Amino acid sequence: MKSLFYLLRLNRTTMVALITGTGAYAAGAGVAQSLWMILAGWCLAAGGFSLDFYADRAADSVPAWVGIRHNPLASGQVSPRAGLAFSLAFIAASLALTAWISPWSLVPWAVIAAVVAALALHFFETPLGRALTLGGLQGLYVLMGGAAGTLSPAVWLLAGVFFFAMVGGRGMIDVRDLAPDEEAGIATLPRRYGVQRTALFSAVCLVIASALSVAIYATGELKPIYLYLDAAFVAVVVVCATLFAARPTPRLAYVLTLVCMMGSGTLICAAVVLGS
Repeated sequence: MKSLFYLLRLNRTTMVALITGTGAYAAGAGVAQSLWMILAGWCLAAGGFSLDFYADRAADSVPAWVGIRHNPLASGQVSPRAGLAFSLAFIAASLALTAWISPWSLVPWAVIAAVVAALALHFFETPLGRALTLGGLQGLYVLMGGAAGTLSPAVWLLAGVFFFAMVGGRGMIDVRDLAPDEEAGIATLPRRYGVQRTALFSAVCLVIASALSVAIYATGELKPIYLYLDAAFVAVVVVCATLFAARPTPRLAYVLTLVCMMGSGTLICAAVVLGS
């Protein structure tokens, strides 16, 4: 049961599902269709993240990573063949759901699937490639949901918010995991560019994400309640960016990753839903 829990990556897939559903609701898809898009996004994310376990099972067997990644394929709790079948089953389920709910959503779905496959084949292994693909995937999930309705300027800007937020978040993750990444020989932003430059890069990306979140309200598509919640989002993100730029330590990065990537992500999704 624990192995299944780790394969589902609920800490990450739940956020992706929320992003997909928020994109759909902001695009005017309606409650029922948005809920179905949440399920389609979650299935694709579960398949993609578990495929990542399959691709990284060798690197995750490094002692420093065993207690962090909890990869059941690396520890031998799940066979590689079973893990691959698990991933493909969820991806297939997402494909069927998306085709049924919103055929237009298959366009961003296909791009997401292509990126996931490329990552599994160890493409985009450069530090910037890892950051850009993480951000790009989150933005594409917004568009996948948004394609179930109308891809308005607000939806495109929301995709931009998640793109820059997650690119910046990649820098935090890389600083947080600097020690095990060095032991595993993984190319990351701080290993290539240094910790301080990585922190500044992340801070700039997070500030851009904040600015784009304000621009969403300027489209006139959302109610004032969005602006009130977005003010809290901007405050949290800017404070996190400032703290990280000033003191980019692995311990601080760990705390800020939880607050900035999970907490603020949920906050902006709530702001968009309530403001739509």
